[in-house]
Amino acid sequence: MPIPTFSAFQTASRALSASQTLLSVTGNNIANVNTEGYTRQRVDLTSLSLTSTNQKFANTNNTSSSEGVQATGVSQIRDTFLDARYRTENSDNGMCTTLSSGLSDLESIVDEIDSDGLQTQLSDFADKLQSLSETPTDEDIALTVKTSAQSLTSILNSYSQQVTEVRDQAIYDLDKAVVSDFNSTVESIANLNTQIKEEEINGSTPNELLDKRNTLIDELSNIAKIKVTTSPEKISDNISVENLSISLYDESKGVNISLVENGQFSMISLNTEGDTAKIELTSAIDDHDTDITDHFTSGSIKGYLDIINGEGSYADISSGGNDYRGTLYYQNALDTFASTFANTFNKLNDTNTTDTLDAPLFASSVGGVITAANLTISTDWQDNTNAINAKAYNASDGDNTNVLLMIDALEGDTSFYQEDGSTLMFTGTFSDYMTGVVAELASDITLNEDYQDTSDTVLTSLSDSRNSVSGVSLDEEGVNLLAYQKSYNAAARYMTVLDEIMDKLINETGVVGR
Repeated sequence: MPIPTFSAFQTASRALSASQTLLSVTGNNIANVNTEGYTRQRVDLTSLSLTSTNQKFANTNNTSSSEGVQATGVSQIRDTFLDARYRTENSDNGMCTTLSSGLSDLESIVDEIDSDGLQTQLSDFADKLQSLSETPTDEDIALTVKTSAQSLTSILNSYSQQVTEVRDQAIYDLDKAVVSDFNSTVESIANLNTQIKEEEINGSTPNELLDKRNTLIDELSNIAKIKVTTSPEKISDNISVENLSISLYDESKGVNISLVENGQFSMISLNTEGDTAKIELTSAIDDHDTDITDHFTSGSIKGYLDIINGEGSYADISSGGNDYRGTLYYQNALDTFASTFANTFNKLNDTNTTDTLDAPLFASSVGGVITAANLTISTDWQDNTNAINAKAYNASDGDNTNVLLMIDALEGDTSFYQEDGSTLMFTGTFSDYMTGVVAELASDITLNEDYQDTSDTVLTSLSDSRNSVSGVSLDEEGVNLLAYQKSYNAAARYMTVLDEIMDKLINETGVVGR
């Protein structure tokens, strides 16, 4: 014989063992069909050939055969390209979801449909001024004008407070929900890297740990745009392991900030001491700038930063300002409206010939620059209903010239400037200004919803593609189960045949004629 007599038994034994392993792995796949994050596993099989020694001393006149099959390990079925695409889209989806939530909160503040808001109060103020123009000496009518003005300032105060509350809530969520989740996730991934490496060095295949790590990486990709890389590390002549690294990826600036490097990881923190929120890095891997705010290009952290820091057209881009229309933009827009409105009517109510305004109708409740948060009617107007001047300078009682100018100011075009007066933001009526602000918010919401719908569709498609590769199909596993059962039965039958042959050879050959 070209191979040892009992080698065939080893071939049969290996076939039984391989088939049993195939059945065990298939059963494990079926058992985990509903396990979140589970990756379908398969048995790696190799054919064993004769050693060079056997080939050298075998009878060359006979045909030699191999020595059967061997299960070399159990591996996962994953597509790294699909993983990368899924995580990139997941990052965009996280940003869109966060922005949708923040913009919806802002929309509820200036909702003019379900509640009477600023537009309604502007119309009411105009109506009251119209009534005063008809009876300029009537104190009761003057009182209604003051009451309407008080309501208008209260609405602006409320708007400003609610915008601040939306911003504060976003800061809270960023600090508690996102930053904490981010740090705990990168730490867990680094710890899993260490465990996986130890298992692989010891000869184990830690597929369950790999599943857990992949799930955490997916979660991290929703928080920030990341880049995952692996590199081989040779431990010995026979052992090689893969090291996994994760970095914060800023494609526009060509920057990769290390977040996880094997068992090491970086931490981030939120700094809100200045006018804007900043994300700061504490790295245990390499030296990098502490402030990494500008390097978040997508993910829920980017969404929160846009809501918190977005100044829109008020942003100073040259100084790194955020030009997204977030809470700071709408706060500034309200402040511009409040200061322009107050200054316009304060000038109209002043009937002297000097540059000093000695009869203001509106003021700041805390002194200084008038904003939407501190706008109030002046102390003089609060104490004296007749502080509003209906008549022109030196005109006789009953004159309504000044109040007509106020009505014209409400209905005519006004130039809206930034606080410093250097940048013109809008020209139109007060009503048009607020209509434009609400329209911008509605446009941002619609655009973001379109992005989110598209992102949801793409993400679902990519998830389905990943599941078709990595997920467990009961139909496919059922077919495999039948096939592996038949291979096991065939191997067992092969063993039986060999046993019968050996029995014939040993117990019956050469006994005739004894």
